[in-house]
Amino acid sequence: MHLPNGIESDLGQFLRQMMAILASRSESPAEKLHHGGVLIQERLGSSQASVMLFDEDRKELKVVAASRPEIVGLTQPLSPCSVSGYVCTYREPLLITDITADGRFCCRNAAYRTASLMSVPLLSEQGQVIGVINVSDKEGGGAFTETELSVLLEYAGWITPLIDTLSVQERLEKEKERYRELAQELEIKQKELIMASTERAELVQMVVHDFKSPLSAVISNMDLLNYLGPSESQKPIIETAFKGASKLLEMIDEFLHVARVDELHERGFSPTAVPFLPLVHRQLDQLMPLARDKGISIENGCEFDVHVLGDPMLLGHLVQNLISNAIKYTPANGRIRLGMDSWESRRTEDPSRTVLKFWVEDNGEGIEEHYKESIFDKFVRTKNSVESGIKGTGIGLFVCRKIVTMFQGRIWVEDALPHGSRFCVILFIPEGNVHG
Repeated sequence: MHLPNGIESDLGQFLRQMMAILASRSESPAEKLHHGGVLIQERLGSSQASVMLFDEDRKELKVVAASRPEIVGLTQPLSPCSVSGYVCTYREPLLITDITADGRFCCRNAAYRTASLMSVPLLSEQGQVIGVINVSDKEGGGAFTETELSVLLEYAGWITPLIDTLSVQERLEKEKERYRELAQELEIKQKELIMASTERAELVQMVVHDFKSPLSAVISNMDLLNYLGPSESQKPIIETAFKGASKLLEMIDEFLHVARVDELHERGFSPTAVPFLPLVHRQLDQLMPLARDKGISIENGCEFDVHVLGDPMLLGHLVQNLISNAIKYTPANGRIRLGMDSWESRRTEDPSRTVLKFWVEDNGEGIEEHYKESIFDKFVRTKNSVESGIKGTGIGLFVCRKIVTMFQGRIWVEDALPHGSRFCVILFIPEGNVHG
């Protein structure tokens, strides 16, 4: 940019001041925009300036920064009859020496103290208009010059990344607000579920439609924001929101399985004969990519082609939960073993005379003795698992125990040698079913 000597004399100081503002780590994008605006006003000898962002969906311009704080937040419909609307529509800068004599805007009721003004578009890297900068009321009553328009255009190029950041932050705040509202609604619905168990089936449907789908949309949008390339300061915000939403979605899934167990129990559940070995293979196929990512080998010692008494969906969730837990707590390049055994029951109260024992064994750190009973309680996680940073909700094993209990079976955890844990489940083989 080439400027006359009169302006060029202190250009270096102006540029240093502007760069210091834009490079500051202690100020937010909005604060940088405000302080940069003050500096450009001083440079151009203007007493009024504003930055407006274009909302594509609403087809309107919104003031996000201004020398008059009272107009921040105001909006106006996009129309070429206004100066800002004209610049945004035609994507070209305006230098008006006398607004009262300009036929394009003769009908507008301007509140300028002087007749000269400037307005330039803010263009994204893709060439799309994201807003405009307006400067008016030149001190001394004179008209703005082409040189001053060049300075304003240069400034517009500098602050475009800040405007992009503000746009991302505004969208992120909207998503965070939706997430907060969703979390509040979920809490209310959970309380209602506890207070009115007779309406459980209806409330489960509400959870599915009113919570899970919008929460999935929140997660998708967070992932999209991350893909769009947020700034370094935004990445932790997006990551925190993404993790929180993902954990909430995981809790909803577990909650649905709890509700499914309770619903079947209230309806008077009658177990059916479910092929168990295909179910185990199916869950292994689904979870094998997670194991491969950690270099974990899985030894499947399940050989009995038997049926067990239960419900297909809940049995699948039981096996899936035990295997995924083993993958989660097994170190990289570790080993997981699956096995089963059977024997004749000696208890008259058992639903059949043949017992199936199924187990999943890992070689992780193991579970401390005092946790071996409480680990199946709701929201319980061991101290080691929390300190290691392994993600979890403390609901999965609670659901497993509810499922096994409904099938009149039993679940427990024991030590595996030389180290690790073995989760064991007792299920029942229906009469007349032969394994081989």
